[in-house]
Amino acid sequence: MKNKTDASRRDTSRFTRTAVVSGLFYPASPQELAQKIGTLLNEASPQTDRCAAIVSPHGSIDYSGAMAARAWKAAAGGDIETIVIVSPSHRSFEPGIFMPEAHDFSVPTCTFKVDRIAVRQLLHCSTSLSLSDIPHFEEHSIEMQLIFAAHCFPKALILPIIVSGADDQTLDGLFSNLRFILGGRLESTLFVLTTNLAVDEDAEACLRQSGAIVESIEKRAMDELRAFCDSAPSFCGGRIIAGYMRSALSSGTRPLLYGLNSSAVLAEAGEPIVGYAAMGFARM
Repeated sequence: MKNKTDASRRDTSRFTRTAVVSGLFYPASPQELAQKIGTLLNEASPQTDRCAAIVSPHGSIDYSGAMAARAWKAAAGGDIETIVIVSPSHRSFEPGIFMPEAHDFSVPTCTFKVDRIAVRQLLHCSTSLSLSDIPHFEEHSIEMQLIFAAHCFPKALILPIIVSGADDQTLDGLFSNLRFILGGRLESTLFVLTTNLAVDEDAEACLRQSGAIVESIEKRAMDELRAFCDSAPSFCGGRIIAGYMRSALSSGTRPLLYGLNSSAVLAEAGEPIVGYAAMGFARM
């Protein structure tokens, strides 16, 4: 895959990344989706914190929607103008960090504008970042966050970032550069780190390992978290969370758990069980 799309081949001045899992992972009808998200948020724990970042899963809405709602509910009380969504890639791309060419991301209930100024600034900060829509076309996890953002912060700018096999040094550079370019906007910025947790054929084992991953985040036990990242490829966004926790962005925050469950209730016979959690990094 080429790192950069040849801009001369098509006009991307107002190109929109349209929804790709609408009708598959969540209802395609705007009315039905809005009602579903509203119900999930209303049923979520009422706790609201001043979260600098949340950890939210990206399974289908029936599987992980309750946990995603808890994560977004925790941040819903903030005055958020920019949402930075950092997602792992679930496709086989070359290692790197990919920013979108698209100017807008659309889901049935909202169209978000991409913070193009921030995209340009990030690209100028590092050669490890590439401008390419291709990973964004095929990735569902950012889209699964936008259906909640549409309810909580429909007017916010977004900065969608896909991480594909990037090493720790590259991730450290990303979060350092994000802190630099956002500067005085950090108080009105929400970081969304999206990940699922353990995957296992046994429901109890899945929940046990997922709980251990969550505990390592709560304790800021970086060696334990690194071990989970190295040994559990199913913990897809683990390196992203670890990178955020190493960065100055997480200083002055406290990791909190809002909920933990798995897909066991809905999984069909022989289907792997996936762990999901809702967490937040609350400002102290």
